[in-house]
Amino acid sequence: MTEAPAFTVVADVAIVKGETPAADRIWLTFPDGTARRAVVHVIHDLPHLVVESVFGLDDGLWGTLAAGGFAPPARAVTRRHARLRLVTDAPPDELAARNWPGHAVAKAAVNAVLNRWGDGPDTPDGVRARLRGYGPAAATLGGRLDDETIRAAVAGVRRLYRDWAVLPAGGTLRLTWPLPPS
Repeated sequence: MTEAPAFTVVADVAIVKGETPAADRIWLTFPDGTARRAVVHVIHDLPHLVVESVFGLDDGLWGTLAAGGFAPPARAVTRRHARLRLVTDAPPDELAARNWPGHAVAKAAVNAVLNRWGDGPDTPDGVRARLRGYGPAAATLGGRLDDETIRAAVAGVRRLYRDWAVLPAGGTLRLTWPLPPS
């Protein structure tokens, strides 16, 4: 399996399923006992959690969130004004801006794993080919991933989607950032 880096920030992730996607709530809790809310679109960002963990991308969406990035959207949401805002709906803060290249590679990796546009086969070689299409940084990532790692990401995304689909409104999906190796 591809060697994963030592992540700089670890967090417990609690995702509470709302009656609608706009009512979903995400909390990150840290080893020092502090917690903060994160604003993500769960159905879109669960694959990021898996792919970034499995591929060792600590400067993607979840690593940036855990390190305190994308804070303005989280502060803007209240119970009264709960309109869903993705982290990318607001101008990035300094940390998010600094990590934006990593976020772009993570997004490419998620798209390559999910094969959102049905581009080529759903195989490790197909994932690598799609990554090459996203530019040099994504191609470099694809070149360092072995077949087992890519398969683990695909299986992990499917498993989390299944877990989320069967979770009732009000239920909580408890995970970690990064996810432990499976």
